[in-house]
Amino acid sequence: MSAGAPKPKGGYVYVAETTRPDGSKHIYTGMTRRSPYVRWGEHMRGRGGAYTSRGTWFRPLGAVWSSNPRKAEKTIKRMSPAKKRAFGYAAARSYRSRAFAW
Repeated sequence: MSAGAPKPKGGYVYVAETTRPDGSKHIYTGMTRRSPYVRWGEHMRGRGGAYTSRGTWFRPLGAVWSSNPRKAEKTIKRMSPAKKRAFGYAAARSYRSRAFAW
């Protein structure tokens, strides 16, 4: 057996829209190994870190599961704001269709 790097733990990558204190809007990309709803709640209650919690508004766009969320987050952060927004909307549609397909 070869001793390689340990397999990364899976998690969620999410995209959200934030409004900064100066009124500018930004697309925020984040990662969590917990439920995205728990993390989004922290952002909305002001416990999301300096970048999102000092803003005046936080709106989640969507989240997807990834077996390597750090790599997925880096990939999404390199996208243009329009592509990030489209990714978030597609992720939300995908999640809703899986969640209610019973």
